[in-house]
Amino acid sequence: MTQTAPLAPSALAAGRRLVADADACDDPIATARLLPRAAYVDPDVFAFEKEAIFGREWLCIAHTSEVPEPGDTLALQVMDEPVLVVRDAGGQVNVLSGICQHRGHPIFDGLGALPDDSPCFKAKRFTCPYHSWVFGLDGRLLAAPEMQATVPVEQLRRTVALPSIRTEVFHGLVFVCFDDDAPSLAPTLARLDEELATFGLDELVAMPASTRTGLRWNWKLHHDNALEPYHTSFVHKGVHEAAPAANARFYDFTPGEGAVMHPTYLTSEDVSLATTSGERLTAPIPGLTDDQRRRVMFASVPPLLFAILQPTLVSLSFVLPVGPDEMALRRVDLYPKAAVEEEGFEEAYALQRERKKVAIMQDQETLLALQRGYRSRYAPRGPLSHLEAVIPQMNSWLLDRYRAAVAAADAGPEVAVEVPRAR
Repeated sequence: MTQTAPLAPSALAAGRRLVADADACDDPIATARLLPRAAYVDPDVFAFEKEAIFGREWLCIAHTSEVPEPGDTLALQVMDEPVLVVRDAGGQVNVLSGICQHRGHPIFDGLGALPDDSPCFKAKRFTCPYHSWVFGLDGRLLAAPEMQATVPVEQLRRTVALPSIRTEVFHGLVFVCFDDDAPSLAPTLARLDEELATFGLDELVAMPASTRTGLRWNWKLHHDNALEPYHTSFVHKGVHEAAPAANARFYDFTPGEGAVMHPTYLTSEDVSLATTSGERLTAPIPGLTDDQRRRVMFASVPPLLFAILQPTLVSLSFVLPVGPDEMALRRVDLYPKAAVEEEGFEEAYALQRERKKVAIMQDQETLLALQRGYRSRYAPRGPLSHLEAVIPQMNSWLLDRYRAAVAAADAGPEVAVEVPRAR
């Protein structure tokens, strides 16, 4: 059954206003405009997006190497949904709802809460802290204390289980979708599929995740800033010289594509963006093409994934929106097994993390200020530089979904309205 909800009148009205004021937002770069500022600050727009985008699209939430062994589990929050990423006894990665099916208590909340940065943990079963109902790794009910007098456990087991959430694994990336009627993910990611074919992404080794909460900017600003190279010459001066903005290249974007991506070429095969000084400290990913060894690929798979594909590592940022002006970010770095097993890797990785903090704090201060600027009645709509060509491409992805949601609401529940998708 489809899990999307009807749009509230105020959210639908905000969506209509947004679509009506979006002329030229997905134009070619020479005439493209930014989205209206309401897209970044209005709670009603965010409520519209919760159904138009987050309730209907494929959401990347994890990488399979974060749960490497049977029984390994990640407890995550995806929008308002607690979810459990679980590798079952057969080695398959599944995603279950983390809501106990007795009274609705989240299994890993309240007295069962885990730290924000909790790594994966080994589990044989999941026990709700409220009334101690117990579920297996496959979601099946195992125990329900003191229920025998009303509904015997044997009967409950026939009807009660943790809901299984629709899941697709793409090169080791774990995607979920709360809309059971949404088309398959993979056909929309042909360009990214070709790029990842040589990375062996599903075989890379995940480092412990880091989580930053209370980030006071809109989730779309995060993607725009992370994608466009224009700012790197100024915000990241002295940090980003290994991949200068002048070396950025851009692809044409076809409506229906599920990823927005572009490469920036390195000044030399011997340098890296992983450190502020540019030197490479770890072994490269084997199997890359000559071209891939000379560049960095920046890729968004909206709404939740931003990835940086470097010759030595892959950085995954899982964008977790909280409100129109707040989000969290969960980051995971992936390295080839040979690099992780090299002597001195832990020291090199610690040094890379420490140096990366410089660019992270530069982006943080910039995005905080930008979000404050978008509250101004004088916030502009452009024009844009040729080095910001990815912004109208991201706008195109967004507007296809905004328009489809408004059209579906206007057509009524009996009429299917599809988002344009590559096939």
